[in-house]
Amino acid sequence: MFKQLTLAAAIGTLALAAPTAFAHDQHQGHGKHQNKAAKDYRKAVKKAHKEEAKAYKRWAKGQNIPREYVVERYYVQDYRAYDLAPPPAGYMWVRPYPEDNTYYMVQLASGLISQIFGR
Repeated sequence: MFKQLTLAAAIGTLALAAPTAFAHDQHQGHGKHQNKAAKDYRKAVKKAHKEEAKAYKRWAKGQNIPREYVVERYYVQDYRAYDLAPPPAGYMWVRPYPEDNTYYMVQLASGLISQIFGR
């Protein structure tokens, strides 16, 4: 009889403890997922900030502007509207950042900056 009571008590304890332990494991697994997601998010934000800082750069006369900015999309066609001198043959005024009023006179063949206006 004592063995049966002990066995019944043990089974009852396990029956009550199992859902709690299972819920704890589930919560812990969910927490791990949240931690990984938060870590991935922080990593992505950090990478975006680095890319943005790298992308928004000012160059000096005599440096070469990256080739991705020596395309028609960044050319200043209406240079007179910005009080810029007409570029000589083979050169173009380039404005890499629309929110920035810095204009670079760039040799189209090489990307060499010969003048800067608006710093």
